[in-house]
Amino acid sequence: MQISRRNFSLGAMGLGLALAMPACTSRAAKRYDAVVLGAGVSGLHTAHLLEQAGLSVAVLEARSRVGGRVMTLSDLPGHPEMGFNSMGSAYGRGLDLAKQLDVPMAEVGHRYRHGKPPGLYFAGEHLTREQWAQHAGNPFPAAMKSVMPAEIAFALASKNPPLADWTQWYAAENGALDIPFAQFLAQQGLSEEAIALAYNHIPYHGRDAGDVSNLLMAFNSGFVGSQMAAGPESFAAEGGNYKITDAMAARLKGDVLLDSPVAAIEPEGKGALVTCRDGARYAADKIVSSLPLPAFRQIELGFDVPKDQAEAHAETPYQPITIAHLTTSEPFWEQDGQSPSMWSDGFSSQVIAQRYGETADEVTGLMVQARGNLALEWDELGQDAVYDRLISELGKIRPATKGKLKPRHFHSWTQEEFSGGAWAYYKAGQATRFLAAMANPVGPVHFCGEHTEYSARGVEGALASAERAALEVVPA
Repeated sequence: MQISRRNFSLGAMGLGLALAMPACTSRAAKRYDAVVLGAGVSGLHTAHLLEQAGLSVAVLEARSRVGGRVMTLSDLPGHPEMGFNSMGSAYGRGLDLAKQLDVPMAEVGHRYRHGKPPGLYFAGEHLTREQWAQHAGNPFPAAMKSVMPAEIAFALASKNPPLADWTQWYAAENGALDIPFAQFLAQQGLSEEAIALAYNHIPYHGRDAGDVSNLLMAFNSGFVGSQMAAGPESFAAEGGNYKITDAMAARLKGDVLLDSPVAAIEPEGKGALVTCRDGARYAADKIVSSLPLPAFRQIELGFDVPKDQAEAHAETPYQPITIAHLTTSEPFWEQDGQSPSMWSDGFSSQVIAQRYGETADEVTGLMVQARGNLALEWDELGQDAVYDRLISELGKIRPATKGKLKPRHFHSWTQEEFSGGAWAYYKAGQATRFLAAMANPVGPVHFCGEHTEYSARGVEGALASAERAALEVVPA
């Protein structure tokens, strides 16, 4: 289906969803000054900036919704987020955008910190920090025995950064430091067994510690540290973050065309011609792709791409993350006296209590999150088998959960065709090679998106990349 700006309104805005006629399959191309690929945060912001500069703009989105990796389950209690969750106090661009859009924001940081910290369940046993420090199965060095598994890798990255200035993590001169994170952790005294427990089981970036650049982890540590220094507050849109991207789309003057996956981009005069899979064609002087690279790789590009940039586009991996969302009929944590959130070395990995009710005490759901190799294992098993194993395992290690858990939503970012993963990451040797070339224009084709930004992550990085791309298209 095709949804244009002239009849574009989303139920999230309380206005209803109006569908236009099916997309025209005529070979006649509709012409714009610019065509933006992708209706996520970066694509929508780029389109708005180009319209402000006086250009006619169309946004082509492959999905049947706007938002990209902003995905809210608006039909479940607390409106849980499958992608972007919140913005810290230092997210100046993001918070200013919400203000411009008149999207009410709520401070939610206190909900992450509320109540008891997540419990540790190791080998099926609940352990306090003191018990973990004395446990025979604790593989950490003597000086680190009291550090919980979920804490140790990030603590070491923060304590012993490889760079004096983390903002230079992508610089070519730092290539010798672009080693696997596993090698860095080994240098800090962790054994293979300790690395497997501390990082590989629930990796933040990569499939495991050997699959991610130490410089990317240094950047992540520095960026998160700078955010924390700005204050503990964290903000999300009231009722769900999808309201932000819905509002971004609704303010555009030009067409926002959903269900329009792009098949090819080819030269046309000084500009380009975009052909969608349904045969619809759009001509423009400039094209801006905000697409995640797994989606961009599906497009036949009729322009010569420099070797280093082509390698960056082809080889940059994306983070496997799969999420199982559950609700509970009773507060089982009151029965067993532990936190509803937990970290385990088993199949259930990481359970995060969702506190998005009227008060911080109310738990509206449980998000069980698998990352890296475990996420790929979940994907291979499939939704039903994963839920069966999760509920069975949780019932064994936390008997109070028996009969109280209900599966509600299962989402794999890796298996989503137009994402291919939750976000881009870099392997050893890639960080200092790929970033410099990633976003260079290729003829009339420009690039934005979080993966093209080197100074920020998340929404902040997406917005910063949009500003850069808009200035390339319409120089100041």
